Amino acid sequence: MSTAGDNLIQAAHRSQEWLRARPRVIDVAFAAIAAAVGLADLAGGGGGAREPDALGATLVLVGAAALIWRRRAPLAVLAFVSLVSCIFYTLDFGSFMAPIGLAAIYAAAAHTNDRRNAWFGLATATVVLLTTAGLTLLNQADGFRFGSATSMAMTIVAAIVVGAAMRNHQEIFADTTARAEQAEADRNAETERAVIRERLRIAREMHDIVAHGMSLVAVQSAAAQEVVHSRPDDAANLMRSVESTGREALAEMRRMLGVLRNSDPNELDSNRGELAPQPTLGDLQSTVDHYTEVGIPATLRVTGQARPLPAGIELAGFRVVQEALTNVVKHGGNSAAVTVELDYDDAALHINVADTGRGAVSDLTDTGAGHGLIGMRERVETYNGELTTGPRPGGGYRVSVTLPIDPQRQSGVPSAPSDTMAPS
Repeated sequence: MSTAGDNLIQAAHRSQEWLRARPRVIDVAFAAIAAAVGLADLAGGGGGAREPDALGATLVLVGAAALIWRRRAPLAVLAFVSLVSCIFYTLDFGSFMAPIGLAAIYAAAAHTNDRRNAWFGLATATVVLLTTAGLTLLNQADGFRFGSATSMAMTIVAAIVVGAAMRNHQEIFADTTARAEQAEADRNAETERAVIRERLRIAREMHDIVAHGMSLVAVQSAAAQEVVHSRPDDAANLMRSVESTGREALAEMRRMLGVLRNSDPNELDSNRGELAPQPTLGDLQSTVDHYTEVGIPATLRVTGQARPLPAGIELAGFRVVQEALTNVVKHGGNSAAVTVELDYDDAALHINVADTGRGAVSDLTDTGAGHGLIGMRERVETYNGELTTGPRPGGGYRVSVTLPIDPQRQSGVPSAPSDTMAPS
């Protein structure tokens, strides 16, 4: 049963699309219906001095045929139909050609672009039709038909009012559609700009990581060269550290190039002066304490084997937590409390930030206009991670992140001898 109903709905949609693509078919069909109604009105009009004949039928058909162009040239069609109607009235067929005349009047009110010309044409046609009818059909031997005259005038005014109202509705709809399209284009453009800005910010942070790694490679290589003969074991440890640092720096460089693939390098160059050492997960405790001091009770819990991670992952994790905490302050309300959980396992770092605030935060939803989620996704996707956000059962909001860890990059990095210092 449902299949038959779905097929019927799909057939109706296809028919509607077919008709929209062929407006001339609709115009011809409308004219044919108006002609049929006009001929029926002529045949049953009665009361006229002249009986229905071929001439009257021809006038009805000619007037109805003009309606095919009622939307393309509404004022011209109105003038032509008014002329045919006046001839029809003068011949006293006892009918007013009402279906055809009212369709032409409505079309002039609804489809004329120039409103001044529309009102002038409608006023002129109304006066001509009422005057001609008053001198012919309405003025009979037994007296003037005031009731018919009033009905005719009211019908003409009603057609004009309905046409004008439809015209206003179409203009409002078109304006609303244009505004919605413009607003959507503005939102898309702003989202693209936000993504570009975030990528540039990530690239600047990656620059710090790579620059620090290369400096460390240079210092440790020099130190290894100094002790290679006197302390070969220390030199070997230093060279292993150089290898590990170099691999990590290369990996971060590849990610940086990926982030910058659609960015403007000139803007990056202009902002190099803003580069500064970036925080790590080890700085989260002080950050959480800071939020507690400002009135948002915050707790940090660490499970699993906490250990140093690649600098990029450390930074990404810190920024995600920082953004989530910032949104709790903005949107969680005065009674919100937040818990930050870091879970280290062999394959990934899991981060959960859950608050007891007012519920879903608009700036963190996929449909919201904020850029908190955009920044989080850019950071997490850079490291092939996963981000999940949403309201918690019973109230509050949760941000969950999983950042994969490459075990080959987690071997301990030997520290430099006491007489060798890495650059600050």
